[in-house]
Amino acid sequence: MPNIQWIEEKDAEGAAAAGYAAYFRKRTDRTTVAPIIKCFSHRPDFMQQVMEFSWGLHFCDGHLTEKVKEMIATVVSGQNRCPYCMHSHAYFLNEHGAPDEAVACLGRGEIDAAPITDAEKVLMRYVKKLTNESYRSTPADAQGLRDAGWAEPQIAEAVYIAALFAFFNRVANAFGLADPQYYQMENRTDPLAGFLKPVGAE
Repeated sequence: MPNIQWIEEKDAEGAAAAGYAAYFRKRTDRTTVAPIIKCFSHRPDFMQQVMEFSWGLHFCDGHLTEKVKEMIATVVSGQNRCPYCMHSHAYFLNEHGAPDEAVACLGRGEIDAAPITDAEKVLMRYVKKLTNESYRSTPADAQGLRDAGWAEPQIAEAVYIAALFAFFNRVANAFGLADPQYYQMENRTDPLAGFLKPVGAE
């Protein structure tokens, strides 16, 4: 049961029901609405906007590939200690071909140990810094990204994704969302098992 009650699918009417229907039209592989989407059910107009900018910004290739975006989501969610988002996006990152070792290192914030490219390490260090101490951002940070081969639109999009997950992590934690158990549903080992305690347990 969430910390803050949402509108369940069976109880949804009007705009909330329309929002859930829009979710199922987009996610034909799902039989239930994702808990993070239900968090916005008291503002169905905003819920629709959240879905649109999530699909239009994160769940797609843009200036960054969707895989790199999942790397960012995993790093940021681990730093923000959000079990729901961290385990979700670790799973999605695996699905994009990242090995378990990379997923584990990124979720734990161990960027230098991750088996990823040097350019990706520079970008992941940057989003980790943005997450933990954005007030320390400097022109040198951006120049370091350019020197590593990242173009201005890619750097900007990395900032958008990091900020997007700062938002989602706080919503998920406020509602008390738990690890969605995607790995367990498939009898797979979660590379980040045991890293974070449930929300409210620390």
